Amino acid sequence: MLARRRALRAGGGLLAVGLLGGLAAAAQPGGRRLRFVAADAGSGRVVLSVPVAAGERVTLRYTHSVSKRPVEEEFSISATGGLLMQEMRFDTFGANLPAGPEHIGSTTTTFLRERDGYRVLHHGRPLGDVQLMVNSSRSGQVLLLPGGERVRLLDVADYGTRVELSVRGGPRAWP
Repeated sequence: MLARRRALRAGGGLLAVGLLGGLAAAAQPGGRRLRFVAADAGSGRVVLSVPVAAGERVTLRYTHSVSKRPVEEEFSISATGGLLMQEMRFDTFGANLPAGPEHIGSTTTTFLRERDGYRVLHHGRPLGDVQLMVNSSRSGQVLLLPGGERVRLLDVADYGTRVELSVRGGPRAWP
């Protein structure tokens, strides 16, 4: 009986260490837990909320409204709870797409021509929150989330909704 109790205690201790280790992995420096959130910018209603960690990437993929060609914008999660612009990818020029390096605030982008198109590196430029309008199914706005999940914006918000993408943190943000 004593051997069984010791084994149960040891097993329970391993379970507790595993659970605490998982919680520590989800927590950010200072005990903050971060979530990538998409919310209706008008009402504040959250339409998407997923746990994220600093450094993870989120990609917005869509079809450009003028050139009708694919565009990807890649963001990373800041340890302080904001979105950072990492890069933009496209295969042909279009309205409002860069045609060379740009000076945005204190950041100068790097413009690269590659075999399959163009890459514009934004070098982790801080954005804070990002607002966009949910467009028709032709634009194909899709969020590619950490872990491989794909979320079509039209599946979580109505056409014409102004959506704000942000990173939220703190104990109350964790379900």
